[in-house]
Amino acid sequence: TGAGYDKGKGCKILNTGHRRKLELKIEVPRSPLGAVMSNEVWEEVYERLEELILRHRTTLVFVTTRSMSERLARHLSERLGTENVTSHHGSMSKEHRHDAEQRLKAGALKALVATASLELGIDIGSVDLVCQIGSPKAIATLIQRVGRSGHTITGTPKGRLFPLTRDELVEAAAIMDSVRRGELDRIIIPEQPLDVLAQQIIAEVANCDFSEDDLYHLVRKAYPYRGLSREEFDGVVSMLAEGYTPRRGRKHAYIQRDLMNGTVRGRKGARINALMSGGTIPDQFDYDVIMEPTETFIGTLNEDFAIESTAGDIVQLGNNSWRILRVEKGKIRVEDAQGLPPTMPFWFGEAPGRTVELSASLSRLREEVASRMDVGSEKGKLDPEWKREAEDWLMESAGVSHVAATQIAEYLGAAKAALGVIPSQKDLVAERFFDEAGDMHLVLHSPFGSRVNRAWGLALRKRFCRTFNFELQA
Repeated sequence: TGAGYDKGKGCKILNTGHRRKLELKIEVPRSPLGAVMSNEVWEEVYERLEELILRHRTTLVFVTTRSMSERLARHLSERLGTENVTSHHGSMSKEHRHDAEQRLKAGALKALVATASLELGIDIGSVDLVCQIGSPKAIATLIQRVGRSGHTITGTPKGRLFPLTRDELVEAAAIMDSVRRGELDRIIIPEQPLDVLAQQIIAEVANCDFSEDDLYHLVRKAYPYRGLSREEFDGVVSMLAEGYTPRRGRKHAYIQRDLMNGTVRGRKGARINALMSGGTIPDQFDYDVIMEPTETFIGTLNEDFAIESTAGDIVQLGNNSWRILRVEKGKIRVEDAQGLPPTMPFWFGEAPGRTVELSASLSRLREEVASRMDVGSEKGKLDPEWKREAEDWLMESAGVSHVAATQIAEYLGAAKAALGVIPSQKDLVAERFFDEAGDMHLVLHSPFGSRVNRAWGLALRKRFCRTFNFELQA
């Protein structure tokens, strides 16, 4: 395996063609969805979640953010009882997460509201239903999450997808269409990332001395580094051996390099650095939440939220209310608030972006719906059945309900009537408007996904700056 040095033996991939059956549906509130969620629509979502949870023994509810996890757990607890619902995310202590997992596994919890922290690699026992709140932004993510239910030989994974806006409703229909077609997101493997290479070199030489040639050939056996040149490898080794030299002397030299004998070995501190600093997830400047007087670690809160908090504030973490006693450097001292109404915390992070494959599926669905609506001609304006063909296609191809199909058709129909064409990967639309202050804004309707749109936005921003000689926001 790996880079395949034994090319003579070869490798065969067997495709059994098995696809597990899923019971997957889109849940649409009674009130029409809009650009943002109103409190009225949220109440309808809470009611529907309560109904589904009571019908099943255990329910796993996935959300996209830690703040939403806390907020949703709070509202469900008010309806179902605090002993039946809790939250699970990466800013909670390991002990609290483990306790939630064990309670769910034992059947003591009716519902667990989680982020991606519970998506992979954790045994949570039997789950009857999975609910996804908001778009997961990836086809494989939804399939993986729904697949956490129905873990028996004859069981069928059961999932419900709750879109929160009109755009998410269209995205949800595109995901349903992709699932029916058997499409998945492509796994992108980074090619020879040098930061990971530096970590691996430190870890290897911390255990024993290595010949540079042997270490280079060992690295080349890993698939992402199959094309690594000797010059690039030597550059990383030199950086680790020499470090960098600020005013106070050399820093971050982790290995010793013997140029005469062509060997490398770890310096003092290389082993602990390899153990403590591995990975590519950036450090978060969070504050530890400590419960007094037991000095129990509860979890972490965002630095900005912690700085804005004062003694006496009530905050929720782990579906419990905590009263802040004092804010110290890097720590927040709290005590049990005995269930008093809390303030919901917030965390800053990078929201998940829509994948390339889901973006292509979304564009395809828009094109299919647009081709079945005649909203621009006089006949289309007078014909009350102008959206019937589009609705029928959505119900048949994507498997959505009539209510969802009607909202999608009306939303895309209004967009086509206003813009003249539905934005897709074949038809990009540039829309200009002026706000109340008279400032001009330009919107590019570009359904290519975050990887393309972010890079394109930065490039357009630089082009505008060079052409018109002023900075703008993009």
